Amino acid sequence: MRYYSIIALILLTMILGGCDKTPDVITLKSGVQIYDDTLGTGNISKAGDLVNVHFNIWLIKDSTNLYEDWNIDSTKKASKVADTRLSQKPLKFILGRQAFINGSDEAIIGMKIGGTRTIIIPGNVAYAENPGGQVPPNSDLKMQITLLDAKVPAKVTRWGVDTTKMLTTASGIKYVILNEGSGDPASSGKVVTVNYSGYLNDGTIFDSSVERNEPITFVLGQGQVMKGWEEGLMLMKKGSKVQFIIPPQLAYGSMAMGRIPGNSVLIFDIEMVDIQDFN
Repeated sequence: MRYYSIIALILLTMILGGCDKTPDVITLKSGVQIYDDTLGTGNISKAGDLVNVHFNIWLIKDSTNLYEDWNIDSTKKASKVADTRLSQKPLKFILGRQAFINGSDEAIIGMKIGGTRTIIIPGNVAYAENPGGQVPPNSDLKMQITLLDAKVPAKVTRWGVDTTKMLTTASGIKYVILNEGSGDPASSGKVVTVNYSGYLNDGTIFDSSVERNEPITFVLGQGQVMKGWEEGLMLMKKGSKVQFIIPPQLAYGSMAMGRIPGNSVLIFDIEMVDIQDFN
């Protein structure tokens, strides 16, 4: 009887072990954890790629069922702070530029197109003391990323300008007009569409709508962009191209933003694609 009991115990242990659903979690050097829900079958994403992703983000208030699908867990609904699938507006950015949440770049590198990955980002990595939107400081985050596309971005080169033609506004913005454009300049309340590329003083590019092939549109004078843009764009006509050198107090001030250190002078090459009335 004892012999058969031992055999039964061994079989039970094997069965339970075979049903173990503990995921194969990988912990990166930063402390970010990743787990592949589905692997995908497309090309592998790498640093420098232009990626297009759908994502969900939750605040981790407890670690219950951390690697299960929280989209179908009603108890986690109140913890969700972002969902691009609902808005049907995926996000495009360059991997390795810290253009998204800190810790997300390293977690997305290596994904295959079509794959979905669960990413756990510790609070001291994600936003730390600089919260974003509904995210309190030092919040641990759970992300679910689906990689829709990954490709080499369009090549962008900083415009060469004749510095002898540089002008300076009363607020300290320096600018050079490369193309005058036509019509009336943009003004507060107008809907403007612009293409832009942004650089640090050392020439490092930190963001570009040209790389994404995705001009941005917004209402001027509503505080939707930095003060330097609000002022500078009012100097531009439809079709104009201007390089702006914006001092820190009219950009991000002492706040660090991704690859942009605090107190940075920012250089923008901006093309005014369109100016329309707000309807």
